Amino acid sequence: MIPLSALPIIIRGKLLIPKFLYPRHVSLVASLIEIVDELTNRNLTESNLKRIIESFIGDYRISKALHYALRYFYEFKTIGLDESTQRYLAKKHHIQDEWEFKKAFYRWVNEKGGFLGKEERDFMIRRFAEEIGLSYDIVKRVIENELPENITFIRKRDEKPRPLVLIGLYNFLLLEKLLSISERAFLNVYGRELGAIVKKLILRAKRHDVIADFKKVKNGVEVEITGPYQLFKLPAVSEYGRQIAAVIAPIIVNYEGWRLRLWVIYRKRRYYCEIRGYEENSPILKPYWAIAPDEKPRETYDSSIEERIYNALSKILERNNARILREADVIILNNGRILIPDFTVVWGKKKIFIEVIGYWRREYIEKKKEKLIELSKEGYKNFLAVIDEKLRKHFDQLPIYKIYYSGNYIPIGKLYRLITSI
Repeated sequence: MIPLSALPIIIRGKLLIPKFLYPRHVSLVASLIEIVDELTNRNLTESNLKRIIESFIGDYRISKALHYALRYFYEFKTIGLDESTQRYLAKKHHIQDEWEFKKAFYRWVNEKGGFLGKEERDFMIRRFAEEIGLSYDIVKRVIENELPENITFIRKRDEKPRPLVLIGLYNFLLLEKLLSISERAFLNVYGRELGAIVKKLILRAKRHDVIADFKKVKNGVEVEITGPYQLFKLPAVSEYGRQIAAVIAPIIVNYEGWRLRLWVIYRKRRYYCEIRGYEENSPILKPYWAIAPDEKPRETYDSSIEERIYNALSKILERNNARILREADVIILNNGRILIPDFTVVWGKKKIFIEVIGYWRREYIEKKKEKLIELSKEGYKNFLAVIDEKLRKHFDQLPIYKIYYSGNYIPIGKLYRLITSI
C-alpha cells in the first residue's frame, strides 16, 4: 500500500478530490514507461529512480504514487548469496541468510578493532573470508551489494507495462489508500440482475472480516462499510483497507453502475470524497493482484465453527430425510436490509435459517442485533442463532431462537432438537 505521503489529492474546503489519471494521460504515461524501461539492466538506485520520475512528471505525490505502481513491473537487484553458499554457511556457521552474514562480518570487524578506513577494508574482507572459508570475491560481493555500483535495475516481466494498465494500477492504489483512512463508506450499485452480484459481495465481506451492511434501495443496493478509523480509532489501518478493497474490487473494476462515497480522516480532519463508476471521468481501475497474484489479500474469516456445525448436522439430517445448505437463501427485510443466513435446513416443505455469531467487535454486534430484532418484528419464526458464549450478554434478551457455544464445544444435540422443534 502506498504511504500517505504518496497520496495525490486536492483539498477544497471539506471536499477531498483524488488526482486520478485518465485515458487523456496515456501519452504522458507511455513516455514515462519508455524513460523507465531505458534504464533497465543498468546500475541505478531507488532514490535516483524517484528523482527521474519526479523530474519528468513534475508533481511530487503523483510521481511517488507512480513509482509504487511501477514497482510491480520493475525491481532493484543486488547480488546475494547463492544456494550452495547459503547451505555451507548454515551448516558450518549457523548463518541463515544475507542479513545474518553481514551482521557476522561487522561483529567480527568490531572485535578486531572497530572502524575500517577505506584502505583497510579490502584487507579485513580477505581475512574474514579466510576465517569463514569463502572466497574473497564472494564475501566482497555480498558485503558491498548495496553500493550504487552493485545495484541493477531490471524489469520483472517479459513485456513492459501498457500505459492503461499502469494508469489503472495507479488509480487503484490511490483508492485503496483512501479506504484505509476512511471512517465510513457507502457503495451504491445500480442496474439490473444485481442478485448474484450482491450475494457475492455479501459473502466476500464476510470472508474478509469487513463489517458491512447491505440494503436494498431504489434502482439498486447500498452497502454501508464500517471504515478502519471508526473501527480501530487509528489514523490509518493498511490491512483493513486492503480487505475492503478486496471486497469491492470486482464491482468497481468490472461494473459500470456504482458510486462510492467516503468520509476520510486526513491529517486529523474529516473530508468527503465521491467517486462514480458510470460517468465520463470515471477512473480506470486495475487491482495490483491482477499483476502480482501473490499479493491478493487473503480471506481472514475463521470458518472452523461453521465447518463443524455443517459437518455434524449434515450427517444427522441426512438420516432423517433433511439437508443443510450453505449460504443458499437471501432474506430482504421490509426496511431493505439484506441478510444471507449461514445455513438453510430444508426439511420437506419447511425451511429453518441458522446464523452463526462469533465476531466480537462492537460495531458488528450492534448491526447484527438490529437485523435480528427486525427479523423478529417481521414474524420470522424459523430463524435461530448459534452464538459465542462470550456474547451472551448482548443477545440473551432478543426474542429469537438461540443456543450458545463455548470455545470448541458446540452443543450439536441441543441444536438438532431445537431445529426439530421449530
